[in-house]
Amino acid sequence: TVEFGAAAHVAGGQSVSGDALDQFCDTSGRAQMLLCDGMGTGRAAAVDGQMAAKLTAQLLRAGFAAESAARLVNVALGLKGAEQEAGATLDLLTVDLYTGRAGLFKAGAAPSFLCRAGVVRTLDGASLPMGVLPTVTGRSTALTLDVGDTVMMVSDGALCDGSAWLCDQLTLSTRLGQSPQQTAEAVAASAVRRSGARQDDITVAIVRLERQKS
Repeated sequence: TVEFGAAAHVAGGQSVSGDALDQFCDTSGRAQMLLCDGMGTGRAAAVDGQMAAKLTAQLLRAGFAAESAARLVNVALGLKGAEQEAGATLDLLTVDLYTGRAGLFKAGAAPSFLCRAGVVRTLDGASLPMGVLPTVTGRSTALTLDVGDTVMMVSDGALCDGSAWLCDQLTLSTRLGQSPQQTAEAVAASAVRRSGARQDDITVAIVRLERQKS
């Protein structure tokens, strides 16, 4: 089974966030965690981010694989972009809870982080957001996760001070035995402090694998 955690901060002066997050377990025994970031900030970015996240989640629940879902969302954003500029990143982790096999799909998304036995590894890959080109230029990474492993996703607003501190913060939170929710809140609060005047929407999403209680 899994335990989720999430925390978010809206950029200063804005009433809505361009980031959109969803975390759920589907009926096929898979944990899904997805984060979309609409291009820019404010209402226009929020519309694109929410649209991309909602449509992706619907497709995943219907049984579509990450790449297929991304292609369809790319088409939807492309049609919207024919009238006005539209685009959104996609960060999607799918975990088979029976086998631990996982796939991380990124389309223009910020790096993610895997913490295993107190050691943090960065998961990254060059790609472009959805809605920018006629075809998706995403990147897929295959993983095998085990009990105790933690994966953290962040929107690019959390990277204003680089990514090294995120690795350190995740390592520290793990050593302190913090829950995914406590870790997400600590990372988001630190990101806000580090961003200073360089305000952007900040979202932190975490999932940790747990052994199912009998």
